[in-house]
Amino acid sequence: MTQHPYDPSLDRQALNRLLEELSSILQSFCDTPPLLQGSLRTISRRCGKTRCRCTTGQLHRTTVLVDRQGDRPILRKVTRPEYHKLLPPTREYRRIRGLRARLSHLHREVLGICDRLTRFRLAEGARIHSRPPRRSP
Repeated sequence: MTQHPYDPSLDRQALNRLLEELSSILQSFCDTPPLLQGSLRTISRRCGKTRCRCTTGQLHRTTVLVDRQGDRPILRKVTRPEYHKLLPPTREYRRIRGLRARLSHLHREVLGICDRLTRFRLAEGARIHSRPPRRSP
């Protein structure tokens, strides 16, 4: 299998694309509205009363805000108006966390490309600046 020669222009183009994506992600962090860490969930439970409908399988449904900031998750009951108020900041928090993960991946890609370009430039420099072999007298 033949190995193709390294083309630094492809890496430079890739760096430009990554730079555009990086700029877009960083702008998202600057333009973010207020966030709320946590998630909104609907849970189903049994109340424990012997004559309740939940003993036959019709569980009680409750919407809660799950806050995982501490050691254990904290559940806080949420009313319908609160739900509609809390939904956008919790969704935005999840979106920002996803962007942060992408940002971490982008940095690894950028560093890899920079390393390849550096190795290529070092090899070029060694080839250009190498001393010619000495002639024996």
